Amino acid sequence: MPDFASHDYWDTRFTKDRTPFDWLIPATALRDVATDVVDDADALHNAQVLHIGCGTSDASILRDMVENPAQVHNIDFSSAAIEAASERETDILSKSKAPDVTNVSQDQEQWVQSKLTNMRWSCMDLLSLDSTLDLLQRQEEEAGRLFDLVLDKSTSDSISCGANRLIYLPYPLSPNGWTRRILQGGAHHSAEVHPLHVLAVHLAALTTPKSGRWVVISYSEDRFPFLPPFPHSASTGLLDDSTIQAGFTHPNQLWTLETKEKIDLDANRDETLAQRRKRLSAGVVHRPKITHWLYVLRRTAALVTD
Repeated sequence: MPDFASHDYWDTRFTKDRTPFDWLIPATALRDVATDVVDDADALHNAQVLHIGCGTSDASILRDMVENPAQVHNIDFSSAAIEAASERETDILSKSKAPDVTNVSQDQEQWVQSKLTNMRWSCMDLLSLDSTLDLLQRQEEEAGRLFDLVLDKSTSDSISCGANRLIYLPYPLSPNGWTRRILQGGAHHSAEVHPLHVLAVHLAALTTPKSGRWVVISYSEDRFPFLPPFPHSASTGLLDDSTIQAGFTHPNQLWTLETKEKIDLDANRDETLAQRRKRLSAGVVHRPKITHWLYVLRRTAALVTD
């Protein structure tokens, strides 16, 4: 089985195949889900969007979701994916017909020109504390505010395949920076924690308290170990009490589950005649329904800082 949490696996895959590929659902469906989740059209139009694990997905679909495409920041830890996807966007824009801006107001011209800008693209690992702090600083400098919406299409699935992460405690990121008071003597402990605990804390630092949302499409009915009912053992993602007491914030203090529901894909999607004959010859009359899961997590009021 491929190591879906490995840099090497994804770099090799995206180097060999640079064509657009979407996991689980099409990019258009991800956009539609985001539109449904943020039911305030103006809020979505002005949102700062973080698209994690973008891969070579057709992220250009997200451009029209916001006022200015630069509001969307696509991130992947594979440099090959970022290179392929960002170059494809630039190529699409270069082939677009230049709009006629004669006889329009200055504001209208600026709006038209903004639609021709690129989205933001970065190769970084959001399980890395240094990368997260770097992104936090860049976001504050470039946008002057945190992200409003995190889009995650099976990225958490891939991350969950990886080994536990070694962290040093007290952990620098915490609600209102409380660990700074006990960090004066440096790191005192180390611990290994489930990678989704680390991702959740890092994303909490990047998103707006109270209103920020993390929208996840997953194949798993039980994806997040920091949501109740909690796991029973460390091997399945239980966060040890000693780790919390030593200075790692339980992500359940930072995220609440707003929505969890099934997404049933169309069982009657197109199939070729050859595929149909093969299916019928194998005795399969009805194709099984494919079900994925939508999670919408909402940020609590806790401000996470270093």
